[in-house]
Amino acid sequence: MQQSVVGVGVIGVGGISGYVHLPGLRACEQAKIVALCDVNEALAQQRAQEYGVEHVYTRYQDLLARPDIDAVVIATPTVMHAPIALAAIAAGKHLLVEKQLAMNYAEAVQMYEAARKAGVQTMTAFTYRFVPGMRYLKHLLRRGDIGTPRHVRVARLQEFRDTSLGWRQKRELAGSGEIGDMGAHRIDFCLDLIGPIERVAGLKRTFIPLRNGADGQPIVADVEDCAVFIAEFGGDQGAVASFDLSKVARGRGSGGKSLDEFEVYGTDGTLVYHLHHPHEILVGRPGGMLETVRVPDEFLTYPGSSRKPLEGDPTTTFRYDQDFAFIQAILQNNDEDIPTFYDGMRCQAVIDAVVEATESRQWVEVMR
Repeated sequence: MQQSVVGVGVIGVGGISGYVHLPGLRACEQAKIVALCDVNEALAQQRAQEYGVEHVYTRYQDLLARPDIDAVVIATPTVMHAPIALAAIAAGKHLLVEKQLAMNYAEAVQMYEAARKAGVQTMTAFTYRFVPGMRYLKHLLRRGDIGTPRHVRVARLQEFRDTSLGWRQKRELAGSGEIGDMGAHRIDFCLDLIGPIERVAGLKRTFIPLRNGADGQPIVADVEDCAVFIAEFGGDQGAVASFDLSKVARGRGSGGKSLDEFEVYGTDGTLVYHLHHPHEILVGRPGGMLETVRVPDEFLTYPGSSRKPLEGDPTTTFRYDQDFAFIQAILQNNDEDIPTFYDGMRCQAVIDAVVEATESRQWVEVMR
């Protein structure tokens, strides 16, 4: 008999789970949140009360031992992604893992290969693929509306307070800073829409090396809070991209209201996505000016999602479709329309190359 409900365990119930994964899973009728796990037991118990989850653990091994859990969401510090994912794969669980997928490319390859051999469904949490504007832009690009892409401009500029970013400001826990945090999504855009990136060069800065903790004491931040880099794609056209990423862009705001743009300039036109207007894109034609185009209804939600796209904050609610898509991939045994571990692995290769390039101040070839 075909499976109709997927039992899910969520490992790591902090900010991103509370913001995206738990509400997304709750909104999916074909998902049942069976158990939660976090080293912070009080927070796990709080989330369990909020979402009506019966079982709470502080050890991920105990959650993975449950036979009624078919899939897990891993939303922990990056340093724990590989150990938990490999244990989950060994237990036969499907996986949705937050970006950046791993601490480095070698770990990402290990995770991808293990999942492939085990035959489990995987997903890397490239949430912004599910923005309606991005889904429609991809459709137009694939249809050939602007011809062959020549160059891409990517910008993710936010203002974060000078307070602690928690584990995200520690390289030994996060792997990298802004390059792997916000940069991962934008690198994935390029890989998904344009093609493989062959080489990169750039600069990074840590403008706020000390961030204040909850007790007012300064905590060292040893990852970048700003990065600027360029990339060269493969292929005969020689397409290029520029990336501008920052957590210290004063006056830009944060989250869905801050600057998040992806511009593609082709031989026959231009396409622009911007997160703060998720239900529209800009389209430019030769000799003309950019014009606003509304995203058609069929692109406002992921196929089959019951989410109401005009309810709630549209810069937030699109994210729920990510977890819905993960559940559908499991039920339909089809990962053609989701970002998998393969995509996370290829993105990680670019992240590693960018980090190396910014430290060596030289062009760096991306691992293949």
